[in-house]
Amino acid sequence: MIEVWAVGGYSEVGSKNMTAIRVDDEVIILDMGYNVGRIVEYEGREGEELSKLPYEKMLKIDAIPNDTEFHKEWGKMVKAIVIGHAHIDHCGAVRLLAPRYKNAPIIGTPFTIEVIRNTLEGKRLQNKIIPLNPSSKYEISNNITIELVNMTHSTPQTSAIVIHTKYGKIVYANDYKLDDHPLIGKKPDYKRLKEISKNCIALISDTTRVELSGHTPSEMLAREMLKDVLLRYLNRDVGIIVTTFSSHIARLSTLINIAKRMGREPILVGRSLFNYLSAAKKAKVYSTDAKVYGYKSQVNKALRNANKEKGKYLVICTGNQGEPNAILTRIANDETPYKLSEDDIVVFSCTVIPTLVSEANRKIVESKLMSKNARIFKDIHVSGHASREDQKEFLQILKPKHYFPTHGGIEKQVAAAKIAESIGYELNKTIHILQDGQRKVIQE
Repeated sequence: MIEVWAVGGYSEVGSKNMTAIRVDDEVIILDMGYNVGRIVEYEGREGEELSKLPYEKMLKIDAIPNDTEFHKEWGKMVKAIVIGHAHIDHCGAVRLLAPRYKNAPIIGTPFTIEVIRNTLEGKRLQNKIIPLNPSSKYEISNNITIELVNMTHSTPQTSAIVIHTKYGKIVYANDYKLDDHPLIGKKPDYKRLKEISKNCIALISDTTRVELSGHTPSEMLAREMLKDVLLRYLNRDVGIIVTTFSSHIARLSTLINIAKRMGREPILVGRSLFNYLSAAKKAKVYSTDAKVYGYKSQVNKALRNANKEKGKYLVICTGNQGEPNAILTRIANDETPYKLSEDDIVVFSCTVIPTLVSEANRKIVESKLMSKNARIFKDIHVSGHASREDQKEFLQILKPKHYFPTHGGIEKQVAAAKIAESIGYELNKTIHILQDGQRKVIQE
């Protein structure tokens, strides 16, 4: 018997990803993520770091998946916790939820594991932690083997998780894109995916950018877009600030290289930048000699120096979503030693995460930057998520018997279902749209 339990991540974008797969009397948990929007909202309102809050408080404010019923019914059957990649909406809640399943090892790629360790802030879990390289397998029991298949996304070592069972294979690809020219790491392992298509029972995959037509461009395009914007200011004595996702190591690498080409010293400021880059170094994914500052006193000192000679530095900072406590927001609020002048450049190498909180916060910070007459460049970015044609291609490669669209809310799930219907799948027969807390048996 195989049953899917949508614990979290099925009702909105970027929120509380957690799926459980029951195979007879054994259960595998896939991802344990934060509700990013709720965290940003709470920290901005209360001024309290959520990393300090206990499980009960985080559950009350809807910042983590509600696993109450799941824990009661399936908790004793959990054999492993497998994390697909290092974004906090997929791995942030491990520190709080994993101890409830202390006999289950935590499995992920080396980079993902290092990011999880950083979220623990020196605390130890009882769970065994197992780094597993992409394109590797790990035997959970006599009946279940886990495999990580290399994919591409906006953070390194993203993997499709494959659960091998006597009934066939379940594939969890939440999130992914099909980038054949990644700047860090290898392209998706198409050969292995085609092999897995033999008796693939189910695919569970994200729908974040399903409304975008065509194919999601390679990260190579983002590199060229950034060069086109930034190299225009090669010999100009103006301040330049770029903000992007802290987890996007390939994008950070591009920015560091462009800064050096411009004859500027790159400085990276913000706690999450420090955490992700330190994880990349430990996992031997990427290492830089650029200076990275994570703590407030260090950040202020670095920004003070950069403010004295703006033309000498390229500042790479947190705050791409307008988060209230991030560096860019603090700069816009005149809360740091770095003071924006007319014609200083601010580049958003990102898009806005499609949630009300992120959209509102970005508008606020942009309006403050505009009031200072900064020159703003937005959407210098390519997505890390599969577009419509990628979604269709992925389904055609894997040929799953059942398809579960997730990570997008009902409108995106329905759009993904229509793509699946165009190639022969049927709603409520081979396409299953679940919301948080719902379950579906796919193999008696």
